[in-house]
Amino acid sequence: DLAKCEPKHPKPQKILLECGDGTGSRTFTSSNDTPFQLAHVTLNTTCLNRPKVLIKFSSLVSMENVDQINAATVRLQYELFRICDSGEPISLGVWVFEVVNVFAAALEEREESFSFIFCECLNCPGCCEYFVTVTPIEITNATATVSNGRMAALCQALNKSLEDERKTSHSKDDCTKSRTKHPKPKQAILACGQGNGFIVFRDIESQTLLSPVEIAHIVIDTTYLNKPKALIEFSSLVKTDEDIEDIRLQFELFRVCTDGEPLSRGIWSFSVIGETGNTESVRAMSFIFCECGIPSSCCEYFVTVTPIELVSDSGEEPDVIVGNARMTALAQSSNDCFYYDNCNSSDGRRTKKILLECGMGVGSKTFITSSNSAFQLAQVTIDTTKFCKPIVNIEFSSTVSFENLTGNGSAQLRYELFRVCDNRRPISLGIWVSEAIEFNGRDKTTSTFDFTFCDCITCPGCCDYFVTVTPAEIIEGFISATVSNGRIAALAQEG
Repeated sequence: DLAKCEPKHPKPQKILLECGDGTGSRTFTSSNDTPFQLAHVTLNTTCLNRPKVLIKFSSLVSMENVDQINAATVRLQYELFRICDSGEPISLGVWVFEVVNVFAAALEEREESFSFIFCECLNCPGCCEYFVTVTPIEITNATATVSNGRMAALCQALNKSLEDERKTSHSKDDCTKSRTKHPKPKQAILACGQGNGFIVFRDIESQTLLSPVEIAHIVIDTTYLNKPKALIEFSSLVKTDEDIEDIRLQFELFRVCTDGEPLSRGIWSFSVIGETGNTESVRAMSFIFCECGIPSSCCEYFVTVTPIELVSDSGEEPDVIVGNARMTALAQSSNDCFYYDNCNSSDGRRTKKILLECGMGVGSKTFITSSNSAFQLAQVTIDTTKFCKPIVNIEFSSTVSFENLTGNGSAQLRYELFRVCDNRRPISLGIWVSEAIEFNGRDKTTSTFDFTFCDCITCPGCCDYFVTVTPAEIIEGFISATVSNGRIAALAQEG
């Protein structure tokens, strides 16, 4: 039954990819510090009819406890804005990072990724800039640093382009006169990568630097693209055991094309220093990377992880596990045509259909016990009926907050992605576990939890993808966990 898809009758369209820019880093020492614009991307939708826009953002955030006696608190507000055609900025959403009342004896330093997505439909096409600002809401006995801001935008017209309509009516406006000023959607190539399983780092002597280990890779063929640009997305989980006191990991992205040498494209850090008295913890580590002018050839991107520091507080061998690694890539020509004379070739690599769909969140839920029922946090519907062997890339982000109620306790949340097509039974596609901690020495933590997942569908149809959250472990009366701000989007292409 495709009834729920019938009102839209989505027709695959070309897509527009734009790479944004970061603006450096900023260290906040007080709540009186001015807000900082961390990243921005410009998107020209002037010639698109009712465009759908997917914004992707990633960054690093760190806090350092600077007082050995008094507790430290860091609260940062990330806010996404849109400004079109020199109008006033419009706030599209707020995301919070916070670590409340933590003593240096329990946590000295923490650095991790902070990422989210946002999807919307624009009623008034135009030249729009999206940007993310970070505002220090509260900084007490600590410093907070934001860095490595990355942004990218994907855009697709709901109907055929305004340029096509105006060509039909023989109108000669800016959409038909200037392709440079008003970039058009183009053919794109979507590729799914692979993780290399779970990587375990174990080092008795913390001063010994271990070799980098490749955790995930992806191959994308841009041979038929003209001055291509590429968007790379990576997500993973980092799990530490109870013996870990200090941990520093370095994630590095490389690109190698044809028979060339690997070229480093960026470094992202993950660290937890001086965290004592904890049980196992699991945190998300993810990022995006968008670049222009890559070679028109067969290119591989891969991510390595290097343990810079591993220290145990018990004298035992500390374990750090990096797993659930996922990579996806989207490549597109910077100019209108592919290489060679035949820009309308029927070669499948050059004319694959593609479709973008925005999903929705369904509010928030606070878990206070393990017996609380599962909660569906976000859902998206995509109709792949017109696709041959479709590939669907699912983007998900959320906010998760753990709050101390009575001094000590543990919590563990299980995120699960499901797919249900044409009213058949739901199929579980993957499970991600958020951090499970013994809440000793802090009152509250809030951050983002996100992942990407690439799904190959055997039988095309109308499919719902949804994410549920289940309290795998919560000791009643000691701690509560709240999930909110669920965002989900789907990008499908013929296989």
